[in-house]
Amino acid sequence: MPTIDLRADLNAEDDEGRWWSLLRDAVDPGAVVPGAMLIAGTDRFWSVVRIEQVDDDGQVHFVAVPVDDPAAARLLARSA
Repeated sequence: MPTIDLRADLNAEDDEGRWWSLLRDAVDPGAVVPGAMLIAGTDRFWSVVRIEQVDDDGQVHFVAVPVDDPAAARLLARSA
């Protein structure tokens, strides 16, 4: 199981259909920037994601990265 970088309920979607969480739920809030790839979710249900937006109020918006993406594979290899 990979290390979770951003605790998130992957059933929670914003108005645009993206997942969201709060910056305070990140292990390293400084790593949560647009374009960053992280592992989000819980120990039981997680996904490799790409951060799309971080709002001034700390809400983080992100989308799943396809499993065949080479960057996702590298992230999972480092996290294992």
